[in-house]
Amino acid sequence: MNCIECKEYLVAHLEDTLDPDTAADFRLHLATCEECRLLLESSAALQKRLLQRGRMTADVSQVGPVMDRINRPNIVEQSIETERGSFMNKLLKWRWTLGMGAIASAAVLILVAIIATPNMQVAAEEIMAKGANAMAKLSSIHLRGQLRTLPADNFSYIAPEMDFVTIELWKEFGPVPKWRVDKPGRIAVMDGQTTMLYIKPDYAFKLPKPSASAFDTQWLHDIANINQALDDEMASIKKHGWTTTVAHEASSDGKAKSVVTIEAKSGYNNDDYLKNIFFCTADTQRVYEFDDQTGFLTSARIFLHAATGTKLIFELTQIDCNPKIASDIFKLQIPEGVTWKEEMQVLPDNEKYASMTSEQAARAFFEACGRDDWKEAGKFCTMTGSLKDYLGGVKLISLGTSFTSMLSIISGAQFVPYEIKMKDGQVKKFNIALKRDPHTKRWFVDGGL
Repeated sequence: MNCIECKEYLVAHLEDTLDPDTAADFRLHLATCEECRLLLESSAALQKRLLQRGRMTADVSQVGPVMDRINRPNIVEQSIETERGSFMNKLLKWRWTLGMGAIASAAVLILVAIIATPNMQVAAEEIMAKGANAMAKLSSIHLRGQLRTLPADNFSYIAPEMDFVTIELWKEFGPVPKWRVDKPGRIAVMDGQTTMLYIKPDYAFKLPKPSASAFDTQWLHDIANINQALDDEMASIKKHGWTTTVAHEASSDGKAKSVVTIEAKSGYNNDDYLKNIFFCTADTQRVYEFDDQTGFLTSARIFLHAATGTKLIFELTQIDCNPKIASDIFKLQIPEGVTWKEEMQVLPDNEKYASMTSEQAARAFFEACGRDDWKEAGKFCTMTGSLKDYLGGVKLISLGTSFTSMLSIISGAQFVPYEIKMKDGQVKKFNIALKRDPHTKRWFVDGGL
């Protein structure tokens, strides 16, 4: 779901009339879009005021017409999902207030890390404006960088203790946009018609439609959409007083460059389970470098601020503007024998599973794996050959009480602590992530294995 669709479904969400599938898509979009979360908050507040004043009845809603009037100037028809926000808007969505509405019953106060002078802010705005203008008419882009993460894990997952792995994005901005994102163990491709994910060695997932940024690749797309990213970042600095520092240096080849540094805090408590796990939950320092002559962005670096210190977690090492991209880049070759993800189906005894708690679902899943009962385990997870090899014969030692994090409150995920003994004798302790399927109401495994 994109921002335009989210706004169209806003009133139905407030009045609790969305069908389960659409409601699930709505919540997933909110989990990654600050703009829509804030709009939902303001709309809910408006609805509450109108209700209190007796201006709504069970049959007539005033929120829809009011919000339609507010949103109408911003609606633009597009053939695929609209890319909105900026590199910093998306990755630093904690900048102001992360509203959790009635679910969390709280707001997070975001603290500004650096106090910059007005002149420095103006200088940063001028540099970024020049960069935005220089990058405004890209037809294609190729980004290459290095990220501290696991080779096959989530595209936005960060692991500061790990070595760097290469991550790349190829993107065409034409009438039929196309893109590809690669890590050593995970590939996502959108060919203009469909969107596919391949996790090596034997898992694949296909969306039967184009997507602007599926499978947690949004943060890289925001960098690729550089002119809009810099425009929006500049607007945010003006609107919210976001602080920056500016330095003028010479590059290795003697060319003059300007370095803009932005500090940000995620708003997540240090004891939150997802703190510093993904880009959207991390306390970071962002460093942009611009060529003074051309205005082009030449590099970007992201540092993680953690209790153990500050560490570089991402570095953009190559930016190719308007490259000629071979057509086969956008053709994903899936090897034979992979397991394709399928939609969960309603079972004859579906109610038995739908009534389970997340802890009960986790227990049933691990016990089925321990028996090599892949039909039963498949009711909770897509079981690939490699996953069967990994979990076959596992012994469940213990389960803990489920918990959530600030982000998972929106997405609906619950985490269940577990301790298992693998068939090779190794003992593993971690947290399995489970979500409810909107169609079947059953829990399914969403990570943590």
